Amino acid sequence: MKTIITTFVLLLSLSLTAQSGYEKAMKKGLELMKTDLQAASQQFERVAKAEKENWLPAYYAALCNVNSSWGQLPKEKTLQHMNKAQEFINDAELISENNPEIMVLQGMLNTCWITYDSRVYGMKLSGPTTALYEKAIQIAPENPRVIANRARWLMGSAKFFGKDIAPYCGEIDKAIALFEKETVEGFQPRWGKKGALDAKKECGE
Repeated sequence: MKTIITTFVLLLSLSLTAQSGYEKAMKKGLELMKTDLQAASQQFERVAKAEKENWLPAYYAALCNVNSSWGQLPKEKTLQHMNKAQEFINDAELISENNPEIMVLQGMLNTCWITYDSRVYGMKLSGPTTALYEKAIQIAPENPRVIANRARWLMGSAKFFGKDIAPYCGEIDKAIALFEKETVEGFQPRWGKKGALDAKKECGE
C-alpha cells in the first residue's frame, strides 16, 4: 500500500512539474510579446514543439508574426513573417479545426497580404476573407475578437469602395462591451480591445 501511495505522489508531482513548465513558458512568451515579437514567436515555437496536442502555442506564434506584418518592416522581412504566420496557423488548425479564434488570425493575415500587395491579393483574398469571418461569427456570435475583426474588415472594405462605415459601428460597440465583461481561463486569447477602441474612433465617437 505504501508503495502505491508513493508511486501516486511521485506521478502527481511529475504532472504538476510538467504543467508548471508549460505555464512558465507561455507566460514568458506573453511577456515577450509586449517588447519583442520575434523573440516571443521563437518562444512559442519552442513550446509548440513540446505541446503537440495544444493549439495555443502555435496560435500565439502566428499572432506574433501577423502583428509583424502590417507594413512596419521592410517588404522582404514582412514576407518572411507572413509566410511564417501561415505555417503556424496551419499547425494550429490541424490541432483545433473550425476554431473561430484561428479563423480571426487567418482573416487578419489575409488583410496583411492585401496590404502588402493589393493588386495581386485584393481580388484573390477579399471574398474568402469575408466568408471566413461570416463562418467565424456563425460559430461564435458573442466572441468579441470575431465581432470586432469582422467589423473592422467590413469597415475597411466599405472605405475602399467609398461607402459609409456607420453600419458597422454598432458591431464595434458590441465588441467593446463584450471585451469588458470577457472572462478568460488559462492562456485562451484575450487580446483585441485596443483595436476595437481604435476602430470606434473612426466612427467619430
